[in-house]
Amino acid sequence: TWCVAHCAMTRLWHVLLKGIVLWSLVAELAYLSPPWRLHRMGLRATSEEETLSYQDEDYWERRYKTGDKGANPDRIDDRGVGWLCGYKGPLQETLVAITGGDRSKVILNIGCGLDRLSPDIYADGYTNLLSSDISAHAIAEMQTSTADDMPLAKWLVDDVMQMNVPSESVDIVVDKGTLDALLIRPQPFSCAAKALREIQRVLKVGGIYLMITHGRGDPDTWRLPLLAMPHLSFNIAKTPDMGGYFIFVCTKLPWGSGSPEEAWSQAEEWAQQRDQEDQEAEFAAIDDVGQ
Repeated sequence: TWCVAHCAMTRLWHVLLKGIVLWSLVAELAYLSPPWRLHRMGLRATSEEETLSYQDEDYWERRYKTGDKGANPDRIDDRGVGWLCGYKGPLQETLVAITGGDRSKVILNIGCGLDRLSPDIYADGYTNLLSSDISAHAIAEMQTSTADDMPLAKWLVDDVMQMNVPSESVDIVVDKGTLDALLIRPQPFSCAAKALREIQRVLKVGGIYLMITHGRGDPDTWRLPLLAMPHLSFNIAKTPDMGGYFIFVCTKLPWGSGSPEEAWSQAEEWAQQRDQEDQEAEFAAIDDVGQ
């Protein structure tokens, strides 16, 4: 049984590497009928210290500067593999496949933090590399620690929801857990909509958004509807479960008919409505616990 499942997974993986699109999503259909809701359940913390968490900019600045992971520390090695997976293996194989081995491609690693992903990508020959993070400390430390080994790399303090990166200037956007982090913010849908809008903006037509995500274990439910919002124009492929994470390959298509501004207005309205529903569900869950 294991051999059959392993062979099936291998075949699916090879399909992805050959560049065959597993899904062509119709954005309007997914937009009109999203089959899911996102709920961030849990009781309110009783102090500012406990409340400060992944959703806060100050949390990441403090964590990267002091190593303090807060009241509920995770086991992530911030200066090692980092979140979800290392570079070697499926992620590296996917990057090589989608670039055709062309090491001159412009790559943007968003939410780079302090982990080994950017250094490993650079060491693999992709020296046209820009890495960004919202934490000024993380960028300063990476600039200093990699100055000798990565002389051509660029580092940028930046917000993925409002990037200081020129439009249509990037071939590959690499996202290892950054969208996941945005989806635990107080307005997860609006944050995701803004970030994905920016990702699409900076990508060249034919460029690829390479997203590595835990997908809450069910990316068809928790990630595909986001990628199919009406202001986006992606062809989407994904791997099976790679061991607690999934890899999405989202290719930017030329914009079709209709106004991009109108599409964004629709997406923004939809996201705000979902955020309100999410907040109401969270408050209802807290009330239920308190009864």
